[in-house]
Amino acid sequence: MKAELPIKTLATGLDDILHSAVVLNWETLAIQSLSASVRIEYHVGMDGAVDFLKLWACGREYWSLICDYSPHRVWSDGSHFSNGYLSHSLGRLLQSIIMNRNRFRHDCRPNSNGTLEIRIPQSKIPATRRS
Repeated sequence: MKAELPIKTLATGLDDILHSAVVLNWETLAIQSLSASVRIEYHVGMDGAVDFLKLWACGREYWSLICDYSPHRVWSDGSHFSNGYLSHSLGRLLQSIIMNRNRFRHDCRPNSNGTLEIRIPQSKIPATRRS
């Protein structure tokens, strides 16, 4: 039998790790507009762990579903990309984050929702357009 490693202190915030996952995959999501943003919505279950999350992109005035992820899906690895979006590396990162969801701190009460909005990273704006 394999011994489990003890869970360390919850130092990394869930919002921080999700933010990093999106920024690392910004170009693979092909979000090109300078007014672009990504919204992450997640639900925290009764046990205090993330039950599912959804990623939305806003290019101009409307929101489009990028991906939804649930560790409870039996027919796939949990991630389902929509509307022409696809990022295998983001799918793997989300899987890793959600499968280790008890290791990240968050400020949500059990059975509540969390939201995070990410604007286009400065490093993705062409130098001629930066202010």
